[in-house]
Amino acid sequence: MDFSEIDASCAAFAQQEKLPGLVAGIVRDGALAHAAAAGVADIEADRPVTADTAFRIASMTKHMTALAVLALRDAGKLALDAPVAEYVPQFTAVAPATRDSAPVTLRHLISHAAGFVTDDPWGDRVMGMTPAELDAMIAKGRLFARPPGLAFEYSNLAYGLVGRAITNVSGAPFQIFIRRTFLEPLGMARTGFDALAAMKDDFAFGYRDDDGRFSRERIEPDGEVGAMGGLVTTVPDYARWIAFLLNAWPARDDPESGPVRRATIREMGLWHSMPWLLDRAGSAPEASAYGYGLMSSVHATLGRRLHHSGGLPGYGSHVLMLPDRGWGVFAFANRTYAPMSRLTLQVAERLADAMPPARAVPVSPYLAQAVDTIVAAYNGGRIEVPGAVFAVNFLLDTPPPRRDRELAALKASLGAGTLERIEPIHALSGRFTLACERGRLGGTITLSPDPTPGVQALNLKIEPA
Repeated sequence: MDFSEIDASCAAFAQQEKLPGLVAGIVRDGALAHAAAAGVADIEADRPVTADTAFRIASMTKHMTALAVLALRDAGKLALDAPVAEYVPQFTAVAPATRDSAPVTLRHLISHAAGFVTDDPWGDRVMGMTPAELDAMIAKGRLFARPPGLAFEYSNLAYGLVGRAITNVSGAPFQIFIRRTFLEPLGMARTGFDALAAMKDDFAFGYRDDDGRFSRERIEPDGEVGAMGGLVTTVPDYARWIAFLLNAWPARDDPESGPVRRATIREMGLWHSMPWLLDRAGSAPEASAYGYGLMSSVHATLGRRLHHSGGLPGYGSHVLMLPDRGWGVFAFANRTYAPMSRLTLQVAERLADAMPPARAVPVSPYLAQAVDTIVAAYNGGRIEVPGAVFAVNFLLDTPPPRRDRELAALKASLGAGTLERIEPIHALSGRFTLACERGRLGGTITLSPDPTPGVQALNLKIEPA
C-alpha cells in the first residue's frame, strides 16, 4: 500500500492545527504497518519528530489501567462489584453522594459511572500528587456530582483511585504492576510513567499556543494519579500494544498467548455506562458508550470502533481501533489538547477502501441445512419437505396450509429460484437470497436453541429490482 497520501495528510493536519510536531501509526495484521512523522519535538533545538520520539499519551493510559484491574479480577484477587473501600480503605472517610446511594465500586470507577464530578483540567495538573496528598484529598474532597451508576461523568480522580487499588491489591506500585504485566511481556521497553526520565532520550516536549507563540508547558512528574494519564510511549511500542489488543478478535478456540485472556480484552469494549449519540460535524451521530477505559461507537461506514482521546498540558493524542477489521490508527502531538481524534478518523476513512471487510461469520452446518430446506420448500410449494427441521412453535404459529399459500404466491410472482448467498448473523440466524427467474427473493431465518436446532422464525420478501 502507498502511504504517501497519509503522510501528506498528517503534515497538512499539523500545519492546519498549529502543532509543533506529531506522529501517527497504523497497525494491521498484528504489526506496525506505517508510521508518519511531522514537525519538531523540541522547538528551541529544532529537533525533528521521528517515529522513535516519545510522547505523553494522557488519558489513552486509562484502558491499560482498566485492563490491569481486569487482570487482577481474573486472578481472583479482587471483585469489580465490591465497594472501593475494600481496596482503598481511605475511601471509608468519603461521605456518600446521598443517604440512599449505593457504594462506589471498582466497576463504577473504570466505567466513569461513580458519579464523581468531571475533573479534566484539575486532574491534568495533579499527576505528581504524593500518596499523603491523595489520602488527604480522598478524606476531605467533594467528589460527587450525583449518586453512582446514574450517569456518565468523566473522572480522572476515579482512575487515580483505581491506581491505588492496583497498588494495594498487587503489593507493588501500580506503575510496577503494569510494567511487569504488560510492558515487559510485550517488549515495550520505552514505555513508562516517568516523563522526567523519558526526557533524557528522544522526547517530545509539550507546548501551548499563546496567540501564535509557542511556550513550553511544565512537565508533570509521575505520582499517585498517574494511572489516569501518565504514560509516555513511542510509535513502535504503542503499535505492539494495539496489535496485542486487536488480537483478541475474533473470538476463537486458539490457545491463549497474551498477558491476559482475549475475552477479558473484548470485555473492555462492551458498553458499561450510559449510552449517548456522539456528534461529529458533517457526519451522522454515532451510537456510543464508555466501556472499561475505551469508548465504543458505531461508525456509518467503518462499523464498530473502539477509541479514546488523551489530553494534557502540552499534549494531545487519540487511538482508534476497528476490531472487526483488525486495523488500528493512533496519533500523538505535542500541543496542549491537540484534537487528534480528527486525524485518526480521517486516516481510517482514507484507508477504508483498502481495508478488508468486517470479518465474516462462518455459515454453521445447522444454518446451511435449514436454508437448503427452505429453498426446496419454495420450489416445491410445500413447507413440509423431507429433511426439514422445525422448532416446536413454527407450524403452530403459522399452520402449513397458510405457509404453502405464501410460498405459492411468491413463486407465481418470481418463478423458480436457486440459492445465491447466505449471510450469517450468527450460528443460528442469518439472511439469504434466492436468484429467481423474475427477480430475487430475500429471507431471514432464526433457529431454535435445541439440541437439534430447528426453524423457529422465517420471513420471506421480494427484493426490489
